[in-house]
Amino acid sequence: MQTLILTFSVLTLVFSLEGLAAQTTTIDEGTFLIEIEGQLIGTESFKIRSVGSGAEMRTIAQGDLVISKHETTETVQSALGALGTNMAVQAYQTRSSPSDVEINLQRRGNRFLAITSTSSHLEERQYKLLSARTPTIILDEYFAHHYFLVLPHQFTESQELSAVFPLLGEQVSAKLELGSVEPISLGDKPIQAQYLQLNMDGAVHKIWIDGQSRILRVEIPQNDYVAYRNPAPIPQH
Repeated sequence: MQTLILTFSVLTLVFSLEGLAAQTTTIDEGTFLIEIEGQLIGTESFKIRSVGSGAEMRTIAQGDLVISKHETTETVQSALGALGTNMAVQAYQTRSSPSDVEINLQRRGNRFLAITSTSSHLEERQYKLLSARTPTIILDEYFAHHYFLVLPHQFTESQELSAVFPLLGEQVSAKLELGSVEPISLGDKPIQAQYLQLNMDGAVHKIWIDGQSRILRVEIPQNDYVAYRNPAPIPQH
């Protein structure tokens, strides 16, 4: 996975993790295959790590996305830094090529400040942090591993969330629902998976996780989007 040039906040998290390698925990890593309308259009490789515990736990998630559509190939890199067991996002950066779009987003008090830059354009945008009872998550287009941010909230009393889509420049309200455990297939392997559903802006985001809270599959039927692990993650005991 290539190294992304990170915002100061995320860079600090990365250095902290690398400096404490013996204490660093890999939460999840792997590859998703991505389909649109039943056609394979790309892959996403990712790694999520953390160090510390409780309110001081620091998490860094990095992903590389390669999407081929309309005879062009776009590469998107992302890095996200979060704090605490609730995964409160502190900073996020994404860079796309060859479109040459970069977004730097940082938490500033009760808001996120995002700066989008290209070779010819610079734009500033703000997103509100609603309240501690309505956590804000980051969900960028095509990235499946970003859904790990919803997992700390699946058993909370209030499952209202606010979702920011930096590449699309949007912020929408969302509600997380906990479903049942059901079998799904990853390749030739049947796996018992917990089903979660994220409802937002008229769209249903379907999420399946394994017993170690690792994202296995994501579907957005309204967008004909499916992302699934390949290979399936190795069970941990």
